[in-house]
Amino acid sequence: MSAQVKEKKDLKYLHFAITFALMFLFRFVPPFGTVTPYGMAVIGIFLGLIYGWSVDADNLCWTSLMGLVALGVTDYGTAGGAIAAAFGNESVMLMLLAMFFLGMLQESQLTQWFSNKLLGAKFTAGKPWVLTAFIVVVPALLTILVNQTLVALIMFVVYQSIFEQAGYKKGDLYPAMVLMGFMVICSVSFSLFPFRGWCLMTVGMATKAGIEINMGGWIISEVIAIAVTCVGWILVMFITPGCKVDKLKDVDITQFQKESKPLDNRQKAALIITLANVIGCIIISFVGGNEGFRLILKKVGVYGWVVLMIVIAMIWKVDGKPVLDKKTAPGYFYWDLILVVAAAMVVAGQITAETAGITPLVGKLMAPLFSLPSYTFLLALGVITFLLTNFANNVAVTVTMMTIAMTMATQANFNLQVALMVITVYGVIGLMTPAGSVNGAMIHAHEFTTTKSAYTAGAIMMIFLTLVMALVLIPVGLKFM
Repeated sequence: MSAQVKEKKDLKYLHFAITFALMFLFRFVPPFGTVTPYGMAVIGIFLGLIYGWSVDADNLCWTSLMGLVALGVTDYGTAGGAIAAAFGNESVMLMLLAMFFLGMLQESQLTQWFSNKLLGAKFTAGKPWVLTAFIVVVPALLTILVNQTLVALIMFVVYQSIFEQAGYKKGDLYPAMVLMGFMVICSVSFSLFPFRGWCLMTVGMATKAGIEINMGGWIISEVIAIAVTCVGWILVMFITPGCKVDKLKDVDITQFQKESKPLDNRQKAALIITLANVIGCIIISFVGGNEGFRLILKKVGVYGWVVLMIVIAMIWKVDGKPVLDKKTAPGYFYWDLILVVAAAMVVAGQITAETAGITPLVGKLMAPLFSLPSYTFLLALGVITFLLTNFANNVAVTVTMMTIAMTMATQANFNLQVALMVITVYGVIGLMTPAGSVNGAMIHAHEFTTTKSAYTAGAIMMIFLTLVMALVLIPVGLKFM
């Protein structure tokens, strides 16, 4: 036994040495093409992050922290500047705030109550695929109205409780496929409305360039793509070897029905706070405006509302104890996830920085696309966006690819509106790697995934969504836009 422990320790030191070499020494490799010395340094840090996260999935913190230090000793600036940028990111701030809610939900055992209700539901008894479809699709579609990160953080804790009670183990494929499916539907749904949120960037760029977006055609195309994605992913899970629902099928729902006892006072209070948070975020998203009370809501925003709910939960006492205990809540913070997102957002953003010289290289490599037929060109543009966004910052990749598409529109014959829609939808689906997006980091950092299961589900996701792009989104877009 001692020899095995020593060997494991030695491998960890070896992994550390390789990660260190990639992050701090890769920058001395001679630059190529348009890539600058700074670009080589960023590539090395990115590769170091991917390697470190992959070989030590049980402790993602040290790799993330070392990546920030490595970035600080490049032309980026200082380590302090890199750390400040990492934790100043809005996604990271929202996650930190949401962790307080997770502590409240877990300490009150409200998440366990939710999982008992789901596992004990009569309409899913003996129907594991019905239960699977319900827990994957319904909460994912809810993110059309509610902030995705907040819903995802809550659901990932609920999923963990379901997996535990059903008897799944870390690394089983089923949990990874459930998590991936939830995020896939969330990501595709994210671009449903061209006049809200993420899509406003596309509409804004198009308007400045004198391009009018057919919003009705966009929404119709997206609704069809979302429907196919929801049904298609459940079918993919059904036919994927190793994605077994046996544990759910054999579950005796009576035990969960017994454990789904009425909520106690603390759980009721936690549920009220959670619902108020969700409903408030929906109202702010749709009602916020530029005058009167609507302007106040806009200024408060989702972040301000979340903070207000945290304050109320801290001062509201039930049975002499606050609903959200500031002393115990931090014990439920998922630092692996927070640090992965913090490091990934900063480093991935630098891959497409002008000083790195990587984007011009991508542009040159795309030059052969000019001569492709219209449909093939659109598909190639979408696939390249899809691949790039799994390794670089979503916003930077999307803006870059939209700029390239609008430039190419003067030299090639294709439907630019469809091109912009495809780039917008697929520019945000960075689920393959932890650096791809917040969503990708959450999948890789979950308690029930390993590097192998996360990347297996990710590979399946890439194939599935490429088919959705090729067979659904582009053909339907060409018909309605």
